[in-house]
Amino acid sequence: MGQERTTWSAIPWRSRTTRRHPSRSSHPSRSSRYAAILAFTVAIPLAVPGGALAAPTGVGGTAAVADAPSPTAQWDALRPKLAGIKGVWTNQSYPGSVQNTMPDTALLGNGDVGVTSGGSTGVKSFYVSKGDFWSGNPARPAPIGGVTIQGTTPQNNANLALGATATASSTTDPFAPSRAVNGQWGSGYEGWVSAIGKPQWITLDLGSVKSVARYVVRNDNAARPGNASFNTKNMTFQTSTNGSSWNTVNTVTDNTADVIDRTITAVQTRYIRLNITEPTQSTTPDSTDNPRARIGQIELYASGGGTTPPAEPFREEQHIVDGSITTSVSMGGTPLSMRTWLAAEKNVLVTSVTSTGTQPVQLQASTFAGAVGGGNASYANSAGVNGQVMWAERATAPGANWVSRGALASTVLGGTAVQPPTVSGPTARTVFTLPAGQTAHLVTSIAGGGRNPVAPRDSAVSLVRAENTGSIGTLDTQRVAWWKNYWMRSGVNLNDAALERFYYPAQYFIGASSRQGRIAPGLFGIWTTTDSPQFNGDYHLNYNAQAPFYGVYSSNRPELALPFHELILGYVPEAQRRAKQDLRRVKPDYVDRRFPSGGVPSGVLYPVGIGPFGSTSGSTTDDQYHQQVSNSLFSATQFISYYEYTQDVEFLRTKGYPFLTQVAQFFEHWLERNANGTYTLWGGPHEGTWGRNSSPDIGMLKQVLTAAIAGSERLGVDAAKRPVWQNILNNLPAQPTTVLGGRTVYSLAETMEGSDTRVIRPGDNTINLEFVQPADQLGVNSDAGQLQVARDTVDAMNSWDQHNSFPKIFTQAARAGYPAQALIDRLKSVLSARTAANLRITDPNHGIEKSGTTEAINSMLVQSDKGIVALFPTWPTTKDASFYQLRQKGAFVVSSSKKAGRVEYADVRSEAGGTLRLRNPWGGGAFRVTDANGNTVPYTTPGGVITVQTTAGQTYHVNPA
Repeated sequence: MGQERTTWSAIPWRSRTTRRHPSRSSHPSRSSRYAAILAFTVAIPLAVPGGALAAPTGVGGTAAVADAPSPTAQWDALRPKLAGIKGVWTNQSYPGSVQNTMPDTALLGNGDVGVTSGGSTGVKSFYVSKGDFWSGNPARPAPIGGVTIQGTTPQNNANLALGATATASSTTDPFAPSRAVNGQWGSGYEGWVSAIGKPQWITLDLGSVKSVARYVVRNDNAARPGNASFNTKNMTFQTSTNGSSWNTVNTVTDNTADVIDRTITAVQTRYIRLNITEPTQSTTPDSTDNPRARIGQIELYASGGGTTPPAEPFREEQHIVDGSITTSVSMGGTPLSMRTWLAAEKNVLVTSVTSTGTQPVQLQASTFAGAVGGGNASYANSAGVNGQVMWAERATAPGANWVSRGALASTVLGGTAVQPPTVSGPTARTVFTLPAGQTAHLVTSIAGGGRNPVAPRDSAVSLVRAENTGSIGTLDTQRVAWWKNYWMRSGVNLNDAALERFYYPAQYFIGASSRQGRIAPGLFGIWTTTDSPQFNGDYHLNYNAQAPFYGVYSSNRPELALPFHELILGYVPEAQRRAKQDLRRVKPDYVDRRFPSGGVPSGVLYPVGIGPFGSTSGSTTDDQYHQQVSNSLFSATQFISYYEYTQDVEFLRTKGYPFLTQVAQFFEHWLERNANGTYTLWGGPHEGTWGRNSSPDIGMLKQVLTAAIAGSERLGVDAAKRPVWQNILNNLPAQPTTVLGGRTVYSLAETMEGSDTRVIRPGDNTINLEFVQPADQLGVNSDAGQLQVARDTVDAMNSWDQHNSFPKIFTQAARAGYPAQALIDRLKSVLSARTAANLRITDPNHGIEKSGTTEAINSMLVQSDKGIVALFPTWPTTKDASFYQLRQKGAFVVSSSKKAGRVEYADVRSEAGGTLRLRNPWGGGAFRVTDANGNTVPYTTPGGVITVQTTAGQTYHVNPA
């Protein structure tokens, strides 16, 4: 999944939330060359040997200049662009709405609640999950339930099997028989799966007698190509009026097809049974030795003809501009227009339903608990009614850890109630009439989550009772304003629709799933639609959990990363215990030789997979180390980036620096000191490997020690530790290299041991370049020879479409100055092949981490490396582009535009003061620097770098003369 498989400092540890704004205090000068290189501190002294203080060249401050657009102009340009970037669906099959990864249908989120669009023909559902609704036994997220709106009369082309009561001869949990009639079938879906053995049967109770003239059975290979051996071979289609006496209507023999589609003489029946005598093809060892019936979906229709009757007009759109979903659908023969949205800062979901027909329509609204199509039998699902309010509640499995409870409460505002709400099992329902041309609102509140909450359904009921048409109108206005503010934090104009169609939805997904004060998004964001998410939906710490945040800092949304920091800090006590007591599990023979006690005296050791609240992943395969000690290093990169880009000294004092010291302490013990004073670091670059001087470990450790030294200086603490860390830095090896095809390239390690001793793996995960990003040890201002080796490594790896590499390789290439147009072409090639209908980037195993690739585009437009900001460093010379408020290290917020091959301006807002160093984008040409009032600002130009001493809170305009 990921990389392929104690004593506190003098600074007190605090777990409280820090303020967002950076400190305005000044910064002491640096003492180490490493601290100077990485710009972990605010200020770089203005005095430069040989550089004289210069006045602006050629013009005064009153001349007309090009500047960044005003906020109004920026929004006027950005809003229609965002409005045009949307997911669109024109049928009601909702493929990928229920799956064990991130869904492929329309998504809403407010950082706490996730909403996934689903349903079936004439049935509109929204599945609700919550970021902190995690089972503790074992640790994994789960859905709470959902809401549904549908007509009370069947559609003309309705699937009669939809929602039927399904029972079966046996079941392999969690693939219950109800999954075969829930309408959620789509790519990758598994419906009912029996236990091993034959024959097997599945029975449907349609609730009343229906006329059936056609049946469709979707076999396993129809949704999961490569599983043709599991297709049903022999079966009979049987009917009954009483559920006990059966009549065989149709017989299937020697079938190999993925879909069985038969028209029969119309029969009046309430009960349907598939009697499956040969559930598999018996063409593989598994299908022969372990025969199971696997029925993805059963469909029944009142008319025959071999094709499903044409659907009534349908269109659904996901709007990233304001976080809403619009749906045009027909129910009960009446066209309806729906608009669904989630309040930005309150857990309230609203679906407004407007009739665009000419007659009243009767609709049913329901609220349910549980995972769609069956779920974990150890979870408790219930529903009830409180006056006109319907509620549904779900509790996770009991056990030694916590039990979470989540609840939904819904009411209908508008329309005319037909009957009081009713309850059946874990579902509460109400029926109402909607007159032609009028609107009703299904309002749902979401409560609970976390550990051992008390009576969340009471909270949900109280919350929804407080809403009325006026209050939801206010919430609607606030939601639109929230998303406008979010989008105005930064923006890009790439003059490339394909790139922007990726860039902005990626920003939408991370903005919808992460919010300060909430639980960090797991592998698949906050959208969980099954009780069995892949990898337990956990936090994989060997890059996957960090990757979603790679782009938030330069995108001027650093606060989105704060939940990740809290996740990591919450695990520190357990990580300290593991460093002392569990180290042997990393690699027993190595640890036994070096650490007879089985641990080290201090520091932190993280496993690959963790959960929230200081828990470990519920997957036994991920409560492992896979011979890696780098999980704390990967996590530290995000603490470092947050501070570098914000200069928030309070964050550094209370969170960043204490964590860095814990990581540093571990490696003080782990490193081997050689006779000549140098150090060796053993670890696993890939999961399950073992290498001498593992490349990502070396690169990230350099970053951590550099940051720890600079942080110690900034805070005025731990002076005695600085020479220890500096000595390690001075004696760590260079990034390892090898020769491949006659070219020097960066390798995984100096040497590798074990069954696979390759030091480079072309086509695989670009782990050998993680010292470039996220470790920031090489960028556009680095040594030209090292940059060429990095570019040659990118070519040698050729890992553009490798699933793990997507959040990495494009940024790594941009940081190395890879040929710009070739880089864009490579990225667009992947985007064209892997963009889902909801505009997320897909692969079989990953989810929200794909949003991290926004950093690649930002790095093409602007980079801060070695303390110098470079504009359009990896952007095609002849391609116009502009960007607005991209944040750079040192807390500089930069806007710029490039047209006809020439940079038009650079506007820089300094949030923390200190020295701005900007590579002169006009070469030796004349330029001027002014402040917001048009006054000239002094600068120097040592080495062609425009160097300005800034004041916190001031904006500086740099323009060509």
